[in-house]
Amino acid sequence: MEALKSVKTEDCVERPDIAQNGSSLRLDALTGVWLNTNTASRGIVKIEITAHGSKLAVRVFGACNPDPRDWGIVEADYVYANNISSHIAAGFVAWYRFDFSETHLQANWNQGLLVLASFTSFKDGSKRSDYFSREFFRQ
Repeated sequence: MEALKSVKTEDCVERPDIAQNGSSLRLDALTGVWLNTNTASRGIVKIEITAHGSKLAVRVFGACNPDPRDWGIVEADYVYANNISSHIAAGFVAWYRFDFSETHLQANWNQGLLVLASFTSFKDGSKRSDYFSREFFRQ
């Protein structure tokens, strides 16, 4: 029996011209300062993304008074192209782990906007509901 190499037709293209796991992706579409298109957001208000070689550093700012709260810098766990043949980074995933909660971020670049989905789970016994949020950011 032959080992399974793909589960979708779009996974069948082979790219011998790049290193494994997309390490030669162009990151410039994702880098920069991204501001929430909803100026009244009570969630994430700003994201700063910088490239360090083939890695992305993500810095998130949450809505807070009087100034946004800096979540600190984390490295994106994975960076993705928008298709198997692309050389352009179009998305990433990253984790923020705090004492009281964890937030998993999934972002994708689409038509000039950064679409950010966040999945927040509380681990402090506060009985707050875990929740999902999707927000849109512009440069």
